Amino acid sequence: MKKSKAVLILLRLPFLVVSAGAVFVGTAFAWKNTGQFNLVFFLLTFLGACFLHIACNVANDYFDFKSGNDALNRSGMAPFSGGSRMVLDGFVKPREALKISILFVFFGSAIGLYLNAKSEGNVILFIGLAAIFFVFSYNGFPIRLVNKGLGEVAIFLAWGPLMVLGAYYVQAQSLSSPWALIVAVPSGVLTTMVLLINEFADKEADFSTKRKTWVILFGFKKSLMIYLFLAMSCYAIVLIGVLFGDWPIWSLLTMVTLPLPLMAYKIGLSNLENWPGFLPAVKNTILMNFVFLAILSVSFIV
Repeated sequence: MKKSKAVLILLRLPFLVVSAGAVFVGTAFAWKNTGQFNLVFFLLTFLGACFLHIACNVANDYFDFKSGNDALNRSGMAPFSGGSRMVLDGFVKPREALKISILFVFFGSAIGLYLNAKSEGNVILFIGLAAIFFVFSYNGFPIRLVNKGLGEVAIFLAWGPLMVLGAYYVQAQSLSSPWALIVAVPSGVLTTMVLLINEFADKEADFSTKRKTWVILFGFKKSLMIYLFLAMSCYAIVLIGVLFGDWPIWSLLTMVTLPLPLMAYKIGLSNLENWPGFLPAVKNTILMNFVFLAILSVSFIV
């Protein structure tokens, strides 16, 4: 395999749809509340979020190689769980992967510093610093949150409050509305669901490397119940927003995605440890993430 192709696979670009959803929701909600939209700031915010997301993807491959997690993972549902395996298979050297991760952190940080300079106060600076912390601490130094049962919390914070509020603040230049925080919750929850559903096939390898994912802590069936609860909470938040937060009635169209988590739950329950059969549950979750956030974003601007 050519090095350029291996690096491209290493970046895991298809997963950037979750960052796109978070940025779109924050930007659209700012438009709804303030009527303000700066195209250049939006594009820079989107690029910055994507760069840091890529940095996280590559860092995870590096740290999973160093810990032996990828080598132990024989059940990963490619291309969704188990990493890109480009480092494990020798197409990209470990030090190269780490350098690529740091390079994308640099790109994302440069954009963040520019946006911070163009914004009031240092909100974007603090959000960026927290994001960089999660890029490396989720699965590596200095804390390795995933080994402390905090990996899911980190993902929720990164793709919820941090990314959505960052996109919102860049446009609105204010965080005065508590609804800006509430609208960030579905994005964080949906991305946590993507992580959670991918942890099922990885359980054995994760346990061997002393990870404490929710699937390990709670087991398969309870984790599926948590998954279903998280999904229902997203619809509840939209309903609350429409009833009490002046969200447009069109936001309720997110309900069309309801069959996706219900089907994922049913498929997951019927195919525990049958990972090829379990795979559609993962695909449904990723599809729900994209469609739900797309509908919610559009509802704020029509």
